[in-house]
Amino acid sequence: MNCPNCKNTITLSGKYCASCGYDFGDEASKKVSFYFSLKDEFERVRSLQGELQEGFESIAVKFRSYEELLSRELGGAAASVSTKEPVASPGAGHADSPAAPAVPEPVAKPASPPREIPFGTRRAGAGKTSDLEIRVGQKWLLIVGILTMVFGVGYFLKYSFEQGWISPALRVSMAYVWGALFLVAGDQFRKRGLRNFGLSLVGGGIAVLYFATFAAFQLYVLLSQPLSFGIMILITVLASLLSVRYDTKWLAVLGLVGGFLTPVLLSTGQDNQIALMTYMTILNLGLLGIAFYKKWDLLNTLGFVFTYLLFTGWFVRHYAMSKFWPAILFLTLFFLIYSVVPFAYQFFRKSGEKLKGAVIMAPNAFIAFGFSYGMISERFALSWVSVITLSYAFVFLSMATYLYRRERHRQEAFILLLAQSSLFLIITVPILFSKHWITIFWAAQALTLLWMGIKLDRKSLAFGAYVLMAIAIYKFVLYDYPAIFHFNFSYRFAVRGSYTYLIVERLVTSIVMLIVLYVFGVQARTASLRVLSLARNDAAAIFSVLGIVLFIVLNIEVGSFFYDYLRSARFAAISVLWTLFSMGLMVLGFRKNNSLVRTVSIGLFSVTVLKVFLFDMAKFSTPYRIVSFIILGIVLMGTSYLYYKFKDRSLNDMAAEEKRETRT
Repeated sequence: MNCPNCKNTITLSGKYCASCGYDFGDEASKKVSFYFSLKDEFERVRSLQGELQEGFESIAVKFRSYEELLSRELGGAAASVSTKEPVASPGAGHADSPAAPAVPEPVAKPASPPREIPFGTRRAGAGKTSDLEIRVGQKWLLIVGILTMVFGVGYFLKYSFEQGWISPALRVSMAYVWGALFLVAGDQFRKRGLRNFGLSLVGGGIAVLYFATFAAFQLYVLLSQPLSFGIMILITVLASLLSVRYDTKWLAVLGLVGGFLTPVLLSTGQDNQIALMTYMTILNLGLLGIAFYKKWDLLNTLGFVFTYLLFTGWFVRHYAMSKFWPAILFLTLFFLIYSVVPFAYQFFRKSGEKLKGAVIMAPNAFIAFGFSYGMISERFALSWVSVITLSYAFVFLSMATYLYRRERHRQEAFILLLAQSSLFLIITVPILFSKHWITIFWAAQALTLLWMGIKLDRKSLAFGAYVLMAIAIYKFVLYDYPAIFHFNFSYRFAVRGSYTYLIVERLVTSIVMLIVLYVFGVQARTASLRVLSLARNDAAAIFSVLGIVLFIVLNIEVGSFFYDYLRSARFAAISVLWTLFSMGLMVLGFRKNNSLVRTVSIGLFSVTVLKVFLFDMAKFSTPYRIVSFIILGIVLMGTSYLYYKFKDRSLNDMAAEEKRETRT
């Protein structure tokens, strides 16, 4: 189903076309809304077509019939605007004549103004060929004609200059007159019903005025730079005002492009930082105000792109450390504009749940942070970059708090803002802190994210918490131990110093990581989180990771302790540790009725027995060999006793598990 005006596919329900703003009318807009609700129902039923084949076929037939009916009605409504009144049938005025239906036939009336055929309107019997002809004749020929006219004005000025026909001042004056005539003619055509034709002429007039001002300054040096700059600002303001008056965003886009090109076109190669940045700020605020008023989010995106292109060009050519403070202040102002304005544009107008400005909010933050990081780290210590990261985090957190207080915490925008705030807090940690403190803070932030995900019922936040916790564990095991605490995982554990080297920091980090992992598991079990798998609670996986990390930490600590204080008993101590750890898993498996934990325990027992008989017998001295064998034997016998004691309970649990698997 296409719009009768612009011929684009109608993709959203509403009173106006999302592409051209065409007004469907109250009655037709209600039917359009019903059409999309029916389409949604069709898609829902279609997804269940295996069970609801009959319902799917029935709705599909109704859907196609209603689409044809609605398309005919929309086409008829548009045709009634572009065609003339029908002529009554010959017998319509006689009482003895049967009433014949009136056939709408266009009648030429010289006094009436010509009417535009809206793009996409199909007359009875017309096919795709006539649609293409109308589209090419009305739209593309006009666009090409206006572009050709603008180039013609330019070549006329150039040729007249080369031939010496008229003075430069007269040439520029003629260009201004030509642009003004385009504006007047466009307005007149619009008033006479040729809206698209007239607006295209207005756009061409704006382009000619820009070109005339550029020629007056750059080609003929008739105007000073400040005066040329002021004239181009007035042209930009004119384009913006006309876009609001005529309700067409493309004039605003033309003004935006011309406004941002003005400093480039009128540049003399000299730097005027304050004037340029102030102009960019005023231009952004003005155009974004129009975007906010008219709901033209395209202006937000284009303004963002041109702002950072212009700032990047200035930065590459003119930035020096002496210009740091104005640059960082204006850069922060641009960040705020393209963070707060899209937010306000979406939510102060209450136009929906999705944050359309999200497409620019994230890159805006990272581009601004990139420039700020480079400038601040060059002038000050790296720790001062945290001022920027904390400020960005505060801005996003403030907007998220606003949504939460308005009870919009279930919207995607809230999650996006919260995620961006958390990300800049995560970036802040390594900037302000070092060594093991980064691991501790990242673990704490991961736990906070998990709590928020559970509290707000958002799996995306919980998944982010899992990812951050995995990064913290990776850093703790594979970076902190070898690089910060100076441990070696190959032969000896303590590379430098003794077992007591940074022992407080090491134990604090280890304890915090284990506690956070345990709380992770408890929270996942309590909230029945199923982020990692839809079939199982995440708690089992988290507690498994907790067991692995605990096993690694105990091995490192026990091995390094015995290496420093009782080296000959080191391997025996590791075997005893594995035995006790296996015993602990076995007790836990019986206590929690978990066969998987008991199986892991048996596996570790098996590895320990192999280690004792194949490796430790050759390495241990006699006393430690005796201790190792005795402890392992006692534990194995105790484990066997547990199986005898809880045999019936274990069998019942395994039978229940098999029944559950059979049912599923």
